[in-house]
Amino acid sequence: MPKQFTKSHTNMAKGLAILLLLAYHLFGSEEAIVSMGVNHAPFSLEGFLRFSGFGNICVSVFVFLTSFGIAKGLLAQREALEKEGFWRASYRQAVGRYLRLTLNFAILYLSVNLLWWYKFDYPSLYGTGDQGVLLLLTDALGLSMFFGTPTMNATWWYMELAYLLIFLIPLLTRLTEKIGYPILLPAFLLPSAVTLQPDLKRYFFVAAFGVCAAWGNWLDRLLNRKLHPILGWLVAILGFALCVLLRQNYMVQTYYLHLTDAPLSLFLVWAAAGVAGSVPLLGRLLAFVGKHSMNIYLVHTFFYMMLWREYIYRFRYAGITFLLLLAVCLLYSVALEAFKKLTRVHRLLSH
Repeated sequence: MPKQFTKSHTNMAKGLAILLLLAYHLFGSEEAIVSMGVNHAPFSLEGFLRFSGFGNICVSVFVFLTSFGIAKGLLAQREALEKEGFWRASYRQAVGRYLRLTLNFAILYLSVNLLWWYKFDYPSLYGTGDQGVLLLLTDALGLSMFFGTPTMNATWWYMELAYLLIFLIPLLTRLTEKIGYPILLPAFLLPSAVTLQPDLKRYFFVAAFGVCAAWGNWLDRLLNRKLHPILGWLVAILGFALCVLLRQNYMVQTYYLHLTDAPLSLFLVWAAAGVAGSVPLLGRLLAFVGKHSMNIYLVHTFFYMMLWREYIYRFRYAGITFLLLLAVCLLYSVALEAFKKLTRVHRLLSH
């Protein structure tokens, strides 16, 4: 029976992406490595920085998977959506998806502030009186980037992009159904022809690429390629190394990143789901991390940068530092999800 790209495969790819993110944020700058005394042996500083910097591709992987997942769902419901009216039905789903994401974010925001309220200077950040309340609510709903208002966590810039994708993907999906793969040409040209929000401009082509991958069943086809396991691992490992060398190049970083990240994201998703995921234990570990990837993304900055920086870096060895941050983030996410189930909030999030 042919293999299909499932939710479990998506979580494996998200797991790889969030691991790359943690490496990038912990070790992506020479200043952090030197100031925190990070031991990066046996790698040279240059090689270590190049690998860590590659972790910046994590957002592209998330964008690709988000676009792929939403488009795949819409395409699978094609007949039902047409009966109700595609635009009405697809955007009704988009509103529901937006509300669930907002509620998840607000719960995480609340949890952080209930636990560490004494660590934050709210008057300095948001102001006082009605202004302070309004700015706090804007941040708590993940809307600070839309309005340019203060936020307690710079990493939360991604919420704006996530919201935009939710409402953009149905349009791209419909256009791809009508046009096919040539949609990639206007997707390439549009950011240069019109003024787009900066992050959307950066990831627009990746989003269109993800929609095309759903329309063309690319990931199903890749999963069904007959490769000997050893060959598959060789392709994945050598391909990963080539991805790092290609992407962490000055010319690519300066001019071509929005293009190269699309196929590189596709390769990383395949490597995580089709190769690493084929090893049962490794696949389950990646999927577990990926299941908690959104919470990890939203909360990790507090631990390594704002609250426990000295503790996270205290052991100096890069591997231990990385595993420590991952463990703390996972524990936090597991506890948060258990709280949602205990309070039955998860029922709201599943509808």
